[in-house]
Amino acid sequence: MKKTILCALAAMLFAVSCQKDNSQEDNSAVSKAQKQDWLTADLNSEFANSQKKVTAYLFSAEETAKLVKTPNIKEVRFVLGYLDHTIQINMIGIDENGQKLGIVNSVILKESNYDEQLTKLNELTISKTAKRTPLLNKHLLLPQEAFKGIEAWQKKLNSVSGLDEATSHEGSRFRYFTLESAVIEAMIDKGNTSNVGLFLGLNPKEKVTTILISLDKNNAIKKTSVTSKEGDDVYDATRPCPPNGDPEAF
Repeated sequence: MKKTILCALAAMLFAVSCQKDNSQEDNSAVSKAQKQDWLTADLNSEFANSQKKVTAYLFSAEETAKLVKTPNIKEVRFVLGYLDHTIQINMIGIDENGQKLGIVNSVILKESNYDEQLTKLNELTISKTAKRTPLLNKHLLLPQEAFKGIEAWQKKLNSVSGLDEATSHEGSRFRYFTLESAVIEAMIDKGNTSNVGLFLGLNPKEKVTTILISLDKNNAIKKTSVTSKEGDDVYDATRPCPPNGDPEAF
């Protein structure tokens, strides 16, 4: 009798362990085929409807720390792929010669009730007295501007028109976005960061860009403290390829 109960409990535990959180989907590495598929993908209503379900791309702080603290890594690339009518994104670490030294796969966050969380960006401030390097200040983005960009991308998906223009440079689709690894390292070194959240948004030129926000264990937007209205730093100014970088190196 005891053996039967134990077997039943083991089976239940195994079943639970195999279940996925409905708000997240595991993402495999962006394959060469997926990269090529992205370059020719038809950004139609089917794509827009699928992409609207994507809240953010989550990069584990633990795995990201291992990547950006690898010796000789100078920059990271957020490489785009395409699968099931949805953009896929990986983070690749590169040295000063463009040699790839490591990779972190993202997990897609699909959270239908995340709008309330994003709206809180409008309530947050960024300390002007915080000690930051010139590099961090260069990439710093006001929370309100981040919200504006993310909202603009969602509106673009609602209208569908102009998606090719928003995701391309002079007719060539963006392949990856580049950022100095020191920016990512600063985000995860602040503590209590569980994920680096990559949100797609539109910049002032109405081109797709990557907006990076530190998230806690509940994937909530981090503040400097529970009661504070001051947010952890939000970053952008990632460089799209094309026109920046080598299109053949993605």
